[in-house]
Amino acid sequence: MPGHIMNAQKAQVSLRVLVVGGSVGGLAAAYTLQRAGHDVTVLEQGDGKQRSQGGLRSPPNMTRVLTRWGLQPYLSKFAQRCTQFSFMQGETGEQIGLMKLHEELLRDLLADFMFIQHGDLLSILLDLALREGVELRYNSKAIKIATTPPSVTLENGETLYADLIVGADGQRSLARDIVLSKPLEEEPADQLCLTFSIPTELMQADEDLRHLTEISDWSIWLGDSYLFHGSLVSSQRRYSILLSFSVDEDLSEYLENWTNQYSLDHFNLDFDRFEPRVVKLLQMADSVIPTSHMRRPLLDTLVDDHAKVVLVGEAAHPLMPGGVHPTAMCLEDAEVLGNLFSRIHHAQDIPRLLAGYEEIRLQRLHASQDWEYRKRRMLTLPKGMEQQLRDDKIRWGTEYEHWDHMNETSFREIWGDEIDFYVYDATEKAEDWYIKWGRLMSQHTNRTSMVLPPTPTVEVSISAY
Repeated sequence: MPGHIMNAQKAQVSLRVLVVGGSVGGLAAAYTLQRAGHDVTVLEQGDGKQRSQGGLRSPPNMTRVLTRWGLQPYLSKFAQRCTQFSFMQGETGEQIGLMKLHEELLRDLLADFMFIQHGDLLSILLDLALREGVELRYNSKAIKIATTPPSVTLENGETLYADLIVGADGQRSLARDIVLSKPLEEEPADQLCLTFSIPTELMQADEDLRHLTEISDWSIWLGDSYLFHGSLVSSQRRYSILLSFSVDEDLSEYLENWTNQYSLDHFNLDFDRFEPRVVKLLQMADSVIPTSHMRRPLLDTLVDDHAKVVLVGEAAHPLMPGGVHPTAMCLEDAEVLGNLFSRIHHAQDIPRLLAGYEEIRLQRLHASQDWEYRKRRMLTLPKGMEQQLRDDKIRWGTEYEHWDHMNETSFREIWGDEIDFYVYDATEKAEDWYIKWGRLMSQHTNRTSMVLPPTPTVEVSISAY
């Protein structure tokens, strides 16, 4: 993987920044803004002890950001590099298609597709943020956000003031209500996702499952109105699994639940729908985390009218659980925001930089939301003609053994929009915007619009969690 150098440019004015929310998006934004020279405090309503064993996908656009942040040693030790996507028929296990991530393709993408455990990623981002000097306050639930002056009031009655407030408070975001001046309309979705992980030592003891612990595939079973996929995480010590299926009943009990665990028996699954290996994996689950979600319309802004509150992460793009790009979007948001605010010369630049952030990210976030819903629908089709056409299309788009034998037309038709997502470079987008528009900011001050070349920063030591 090519080596990248982090942007080490420092802002000429240090802003007081409050980040509401201390999960992946909040910690990432806090890190990049503190790295850019600002004084950042993270307000997290939880106690910080929760660590999910669920697996995350790190497509090349996300891996590229993590590498730029100096995390290659961490990725080498804890993340799992994916070499191919294996699509199988859900009821029989018959292989539908195999998309190989050839070295030539990965060289073009400049990064790997990887799997990372959510808890591992959260721990490393916490480590990065604290090492950079971010102040982190747990058990600090925000109950009010004001813009004139910018402030956050906590549940204990304390009010904190800032120059900028970053809303990273998840799908049910208080900050988003401030940005939109009203709650976002919501519609319950009919998909339920069950996530869990299994120690690989249990799988290695089973002849039918041992193979799954010896390959670096993303194994994907496509069944009748359901999607089941698994991958190795946590240095190959665990196998992370997601089952997504349509449910014709009230799912409010599981609405955006990320912590409450249930026995698998609670869901009365019909095991006849699954091939034998999937049944065995399900039966090995001690417990599962069920999550339903609300469908929300696309946002038309990420910044409030006073340019004091900006949205990142799931507050800006509340996507369905278990997708490919939700976490990648969080890290891209953080990288763009930190890059732009490393170039600030005066507090009066804030509105223009936030407008730049919105201009860069809004279209990207709309595209990711559309992509995730289209892909999930396509992968959970009910049995019938449309499902058969999908399977034929996957076969057609993966009928090549070597990269130079690939039919470019068929590959592009099936995987083209996916590859377009992978080649996106958040740093490049921020730098391009600043080169084009940065010189227009605060022209009453004497400064240049040239972008300084980045220089290396101090290397972060990585510890096991």
